[in-house]
Amino acid sequence: MLLVALALSPSACTKKKDDAVDLAGLRPITMEIVVVDDELEPFAKPTGTLPESVSVRAEQRLSRSGLPVTLQYAMLIKKPGETYVQAKERFSPWLSTLPLPAGHRFVLGDVMEEDETGEPRPIGLRTYVVAGGAIVTHANVVDAMVLEDDGKGPVQAPVVLVTLDAAGGERFHAATREHVKERLAIVVNDKAMSVPVVQGPIPGGRVSISMHGYDEHAVAEARRLAAVLRRKPN
Repeated sequence: MLLVALALSPSACTKKKDDAVDLAGLRPITMEIVVVDDELEPFAKPTGTLPESVSVRAEQRLSRSGLPVTLQYAMLIKKPGETYVQAKERFSPWLSTLPLPAGHRFVLGDVMEEDETGEPRPIGLRTYVVAGGAIVTHANVVDAMVLEDDGKGPVQAPVVLVTLDAAGGERFHAATREHVKERLAIVVNDKAMSVPVVQGPIPGGRVSISMHGYDEHAVAEARRLAAVLRRKPN
C-alpha cells in the first residue's frame, strides 16, 4: 500500500492540495512514528511449531557502528484473495504469545513483490519490534498534500508530504538526531508503512509518504490519505 521515506525529491513532482476529495464515509486515520528496537530478537531462539504460512527469516543491515548484523523476523504468506486485515487476524494470536519486554510491541508491515507487469503487490506480512511511545502522532499533522509525477522524467509514485506542527517537528528532529543509523517505523492505522534508516538529523518537520504503484489507484489513495490526515476530529 504505502512506502514512507524520510527523503524527498520534489523537483520531479507537482503539488496537489486535493480539496475536491469527498471525505464522506472515510474513517479517521491514526499515524505515529516510533523507534524500532533492532537489538531485541524475539525469534533468535526456537519458537516451537510455527503457524500455517509463517516462517522465520533473516535480513542483513548495518548497525549503528557501521558493522553488518543479521536480524530475524517472522513472515506470514497471504492466502489468495486474503486481505491485510484477514492475514493480520491469522498472524496476531501467535505473536501475542511471544514475550516482549515492557514498552515493546510488534507491528506488522507488507512484504512486497513485483508482479508480471512490474507493479509492486503485497504477498505477505512481516514483523517489526518497536519500543517506547510515539515520537509524533496524527495529532501533530497540520497539513498534508500530494506530490504527483510531473511527467518530465522517470515515472515516480505519488507522494504524500506531511507537515508537522512546531512541537511535533521539534520532537521528530530530536529523535532523528538521537537515532542516526537506527530505524524508525511510520505506522498508519497500526500498520508499518515503512521502516527507514535515519541517515542524519531531519529538521523542518516534514515526512514524506510514497505510495506503492504508479497508476490512478495509487494517486486516488494518496489523495484520500492526505485529505483524511488534514481533517481534524470534531
